[in-house]
Amino acid sequence: MERLFKPLTELKRILARQLREQPGCHDCQLRAVCVHRPDHTGCNWSAEVDFPGRCDDDAVRDLPHARQVILLVRERYNVAAGLAGHGSREAGAAAAWAAGRQLTR
Repeated sequence: MERLFKPLTELKRILARQLREQPGCHDCQLRAVCVHRPDHTGCNWSAEVDFPGRCDDDAVRDLPHARQVILLVRERYNVAAGLAGHGSREAGAAAAWAAGRQLTR
């Protein structure tokens, strides 16, 4: 499946909504989305989540559910060119790659 390109802010909203809807992840907090060069899967971002207020055992139990949501969203979306964020070399490289990818389709 070819990925859709989304602005970073929209991608964060999509990811946060999907996490909230996942059973066991209603209180999962999206801590960070890192934009980078495409990895071996072709995705140009990764995410970090947390379960604040939970004991370690509860967080560990539901982390696989959150990871599954992240993997599914990573399969579907990439961060759009020029909308990856400002001031970071990685964001610029990811945006440049995405721009070239969009032009060659």
